[in-house]
Amino acid sequence: MVVPKEALSGIKSFDGSCSKLESQSCCRYASIKNRAKTKSSGDSSPQLSCSSFFFSSNGTTPSRSPPSSHQSVSASPPLSAPHVRRPPRIQVSSLLADPHTRTYHLEVVQQPIITAAFETANLSRLALTPPVIVQLTVRDTSGNSVVPELELPFLVAHLSLFSSDGTPLDMGSSIGRDHTPPTLYGNIISSVEQLEDLQGNLGLFFLFPDVSIRWRGQYQLGINLLRLYRPDPAEGMTISPQGAALAETRTHVFSVVDRAEYSASPSTRLTQCFLRQGARMFNYISPP
Repeated sequence: MVVPKEALSGIKSFDGSCSKLESQSCCRYASIKNRAKTKSSGDSSPQLSCSSFFFSSNGTTPSRSPPSSHQSVSASPPLSAPHVRRPPRIQVSSLLADPHTRTYHLEVVQQPIITAAFETANLSRLALTPPVIVQLTVRDTSGNSVVPELELPFLVAHLSLFSSDGTPLDMGSSIGRDHTPPTLYGNIISSVEQLEDLQGNLGLFFLFPDVSIRWRGQYQLGINLLRLYRPDPAEGMTISPQGAALAETRTHVFSVVDRAEYSASPSTRLTQCFLRQGARMFNYISPP
């Protein structure tokens, strides 16, 4: 059958795609089919347009185009409420506690073991090892542990010397009236320091890294907690000529030997922990 050229003049093909007439027919077919489907099922989805169909290279199989961004709606998950950190609970009784109603407790957390008698050689004396470390605990009337910040600069610990049976030997004073040199020598007064222990807990500590004994023997150290001020409502805080003793404790019995027999005890974990925090302590080694 021969088709006249006039019949072909109004049709334009595009390399295997639909002609203009076929494209228009497809659009009308899709529109009619969509309206019929909407009426039968009550679907409220948007109608298909001509742009939602395209043909493959052989011009026979239609395919659905991917939906545009404004046609797809996704439900976003509900936003969770932000975490609010509650403020720490403050013990009002601790803040308002009067210094006279507080209780003070001393505990020797690092006991001394050994040192060498320096006798008359003051410049070559050796310190007691390991260094004496004493922890201070302050509690209010409710039994809560408190840190009296305003009082800390006026709290000091003072050492005294006892024999192994508890007899007082040297109360840590300077040379007496008879010019007898003291048996207890070194830095025997310590102010309080706030440091973290091996468990990471912040505490109040007194450190005694430079304490020596003049003569051989078995001794104990006594530690007294003193307050150097006397609170007076009329005059405020004033320095007291004599400190008021708040607490006391004693170390275990330790040995003082001849220098030739002396061997320093190894450095402890607690000493190393405080050194890393900048504590004013020293690492001692055995003399040659």
